[in-house]
Amino acid sequence: MLKVPHTPISSADLLLWKQDRYLSVLVGKLQDVGLLSLDIFDTLLFRTCANPSDVFIQIAEQAHQRDCLKASVTPAAFKEMRIRAEYKARERQAARTGFGEVTLELIYDEMPESIVSRDKLVQLEVEIEAEVCYLNPHVASLLYACKKEQIPVALLSDMYLSSDRIRQILASAGLDLSSVDTLLVSSEEHEGKSSGHLFARLKELYPQIDASAIVHIGDNVAADVEGAAKAGVRGLHYPVVPEHFDSLHHWEFVRHGDVLPEWKSLRKLAAATDLTIGYGEKERMLYQFGSDVIGPFLHTLCEWVLDICVQEGITCVNPLMREAYLLAPMLEHAAQLRGVELQIKPVYVSRQATFMAGLERFGEAELAYLLGIHGLKMGELFEVLDIGVEEEQLKAYLAEPIEACRHISGDSGQTIFDLLRSYLLSDSVQRKLLASIERHRQLFVGYLRQEFGAPERLVTVDIGFQGTIQGALEKIVSLAGLQPQMTHLLAVGTNRLDELRLHGMDIRSMLRSGSGGSEAGKRIARTPAFLEELMMGGFGSTLRYVEEESGRMIPVQAQLHRTDEEYAGKQACQKGAIAFQSYYTYLLLQKEGRLTRASKQLEEWSKPLHRVLVMPKPEEARTLGDLTHQDNFCTEYIAPICGVVAEEWYLAGPEAFLNSCNYAPSVLNVNWPQGMATRRFPYYLYHYYLRFGDSFGSQAMIFDTILRVKKDGIRSLILYGTGTFAEQVLKTAWFHGLQIPYWIDPAAGAGATPWGRFSYLTLEQARAISVESGSGAPAFLIATLSELEAYPNQILKAFEDVRVVPKLYQLRP
Repeated sequence: MLKVPHTPISSADLLLWKQDRYLSVLVGKLQDVGLLSLDIFDTLLFRTCANPSDVFIQIAEQAHQRDCLKASVTPAAFKEMRIRAEYKARERQAARTGFGEVTLELIYDEMPESIVSRDKLVQLEVEIEAEVCYLNPHVASLLYACKKEQIPVALLSDMYLSSDRIRQILASAGLDLSSVDTLLVSSEEHEGKSSGHLFARLKELYPQIDASAIVHIGDNVAADVEGAAKAGVRGLHYPVVPEHFDSLHHWEFVRHGDVLPEWKSLRKLAAATDLTIGYGEKERMLYQFGSDVIGPFLHTLCEWVLDICVQEGITCVNPLMREAYLLAPMLEHAAQLRGVELQIKPVYVSRQATFMAGLERFGEAELAYLLGIHGLKMGELFEVLDIGVEEEQLKAYLAEPIEACRHISGDSGQTIFDLLRSYLLSDSVQRKLLASIERHRQLFVGYLRQEFGAPERLVTVDIGFQGTIQGALEKIVSLAGLQPQMTHLLAVGTNRLDELRLHGMDIRSMLRSGSGGSEAGKRIARTPAFLEELMMGGFGSTLRYVEEESGRMIPVQAQLHRTDEEYAGKQACQKGAIAFQSYYTYLLLQKEGRLTRASKQLEEWSKPLHRVLVMPKPEEARTLGDLTHQDNFCTEYIAPICGVVAEEWYLAGPEAFLNSCNYAPSVLNVNWPQGMATRRFPYYLYHYYLRFGDSFGSQAMIFDTILRVKKDGIRSLILYGTGTFAEQVLKTAWFHGLQIPYWIDPAAGAGATPWGRFSYLTLEQARAISVESGSGAPAFLIATLSELEAYPNQILKAFEDVRVVPKLYQLRP
């Protein structure tokens, strides 16, 4: 199984920061840093909630319990009140003093005392912030490493909390405050980072340090990079927490809403450890996929198994190979992290390895089953049956697919296929088959006794789904004269498990597919191929067992046909999955029981994998779909997970294609319908769920427009529109990585004060800039659902007397 050292995550590890893909740019350069400056929230401190404003929900819930918030004010209503109160406080402060920085007290002054107890709410907010915040071990590791090198450390924050309250939160998160030399907060300095003021103030405090030797790290480009640059300070962007369009967390939100909000920042942090040393882009993508998707799902399975082991006194479990290559070390790691003594001993087994050993006889039904296997060659059939071929006519056709033998005539006039059937059902061959069955059973049971002592008491762990191998195991030990007392634990189980239970098997599943099952269970059972492939090592399935001269039974494994590139990608994914476990444990310990274990939220922890299956990103569909699946049951069948289908299946569009995937494999054999659809129609499923989640509102129209802009290769536009809808379009453009340097707002004019990274212009000023710069035709993003003719005409009229024809992007269905 995979051998990966399990290193606990600790901010006291002075090398940990070097594993962070964003911080690692400072490796070997600390000697050039005269002062380290850090942003606090979403950089040094992370939160156990999806968005900072979600803290207000928790405040309201606690306030109701303490009777300091009117009962009629729901948590959602309080959240909106709190957001509006801060906005009004900033407006009032700016009008009164000329600067918009406020304190927490000023924010709560905007709320009526008849609804809230202001003093109590101020204190409660600080308490809740301390509860949800935790130390980012990467940035804290860098902080401590700098202190060891006697590099001073400053913390800078655009925040309404006082420096004393921030120190309280930092101490609660476990930061050694003696390692912090300076703390500057906008609410006390009356100005923020974006203007450069806080950085100028920092330079005043350290006049002996040249600005070029100061490195500031933060998550906000405008504040932490551009604001730093205004003071001559080097800003290093730390985008672990901020969302963007290509983030899988955004795609999860579109499909499921907030997924695992308490763990969201932790998952992002684990994914940021891809480090890239020796990895290419594909390997980095798969590492992050392992830490963000595969790791959470498999760790949940491990936690569920551990819960059962603790409850039932189980001390040894037996995950099934080949998936045990990753699952076994993850189970081992999970047990160590939880302090559970558990032996992990994999079983080398497969459908083929149990086929002959599990038979009582070989008759018509068994023969029909084997002859129906697609692509099975005659020689492969005899290899599985483990008998020689004495019929001379058959020897000439051992390399032929059995299906082809239906159309080849032998010497007697009957087809080779019919000759094969008659031969295998003849009395003499039947005796050979019975001997082969007995031999395979003895070898297999001998292997089980040798490795596990009491094979009738195995506790197997597997991904699932039908319980085929588990049923074969019990039948084999039963035919060997033993009484099965096994327990079988599956990640996902189909309805067939109910039938197995009726036969007395103790077989359980973490998720159920089929009738009464969950959406996640149904989808994982329908499309398990890339999950299984990403869990496997560099060896094939177990084919059979042989006895060495020493008497030792060993499994014989099939050769695995993989490119080095594909194997490297799988290794990267597996390392990411195991890395996730260490970060999971770090946060669980940090929060000291305030977070719910994964095994108590099985459906929620399955959503990241479910999202990939039903709504993959184009990059995921390409990378995962290119993985090959090798089925070693009787024949060596290798094919990409997303194979090639005839063009005609796509002609009617993505919806028709997905419907066609419900046909039987003999008609259209598609393993991963959503992956195939995404490879051909990259954003169909995203668009579908975006519309659905927005109740068929305007978001899909905005997305379509942004997509047209990106397809045209345009990266910078002028926004034309007014009101909250134009602001929504602006933020969506930013979210997609587009630049909006100018906003023409007919209601605001050029004299308005911008609140973001843009400048207000008039249409005439935009025209003048375009003409003077000679940069060619400007592109306009028209943000309106009402002025569909007026706005475009105004823009075109402004440019009609110059040789520049602006490019207009309007929202349209």
